[in-house]
Amino acid sequence: MSSKQQKIALVNRRYLRVKVFQSLYSYFRTENADLQKIERQLFESVNELNDLYMHLVALIVEMEVVANEILEANKKKQLPTPEDLNPNTRFVENRIFKLLKDNEQLDEILKRAKISWAEEHDDLRRVFKQFKTEDAFILYMTREDNNLQTDKAIIEVLFKEKLGLNDVIHAALEEKNIYWRDDLPYAALGLIKTIQGISEDQPSGVGFLADLYKNKTDDQSFTKELLRKTVDFNEEYEKIISTKSDNWETERIALLDMLLMKMALTELEHFPTVPVKVTLNEYIELAKMYSTPKSKYFINGVLDKLVVEFKKNKRIDKRGRGLVE
Repeated sequence: MSSKQQKIALVNRRYLRVKVFQSLYSYFRTENADLQKIERQLFESVNELNDLYMHLVALIVEMEVVANEILEANKKKQLPTPEDLNPNTRFVENRIFKLLKDNEQLDEILKRAKISWAEEHDDLRRVFKQFKTEDAFILYMTREDNNLQTDKAIIEVLFKEKLGLNDVIHAALEEKNIYWRDDLPYAALGLIKTIQGISEDQPSGVGFLADLYKNKTDDQSFTKELLRKTVDFNEEYEKIISTKSDNWETERIALLDMLLMKMALTELEHFPTVPVKVTLNEYIELAKMYSTPKSKYFINGVLDKLVVEFKKNKRIDKRGRGLVE
């Protein structure tokens, strides 16, 4: 990895907000819930994102195995064609495959974690056979330019259009971990960035693989504080929200909407380095993802009123460049 390349991180703040949101839902829905246990499970769930990412890396490695296997099988046909006997090997010689396959540390990681796609091998063969008929594959195999960029591009197409959307692959991942359905977009983005970031002078070792955190200390502190302070201020924020929820009794506000607003208030009041606009935008986006179609309007309306009130009462104190209003 060149000195100019930045290390890829799988986790971002939106992902952490989602994990806290899910943990809070579990906490408030469980009688006599143990917050420490919930917190421990939260971080265990975050750590499993790396496991999912490694499954996707292994999936790319497996596709080279599948492609090579098909080439060799074609040579052994009873009546092989000239193309069967002298195949175009451009795809199996893809530089991305070589970097992944030749990396001993990566191989050791996959073996130690017992990550394998052997059970889905036949399905992956069918995926590749279908992919060979696609225009993108045919163009790749015949184009004159042969470089790392074209190699990266075809692997991205293979993943985005075939592997990443495949029901068999989704089912296999969910069988290993039911929470990976929500985590897949983050792991997939990490994989794409990994492929895009590989350079011609890639050193040995696993330096090109993504890290889990960009800044582990800061990200874990953010996660822990968001979880704990939302619990600590739960009752107070519920009362405050009810005063701004026109024509809505507290009991009628959906639990998910209430949780999102409590988390937003926690960030507004207790996270001085997070801009107000970032907090508002993030929780509107989470409402779109996890609540009802109308929730984003309701949540936005309530939070807008509370931001005005919190500023008036000096409960919002943002610090740092660009944060002081």
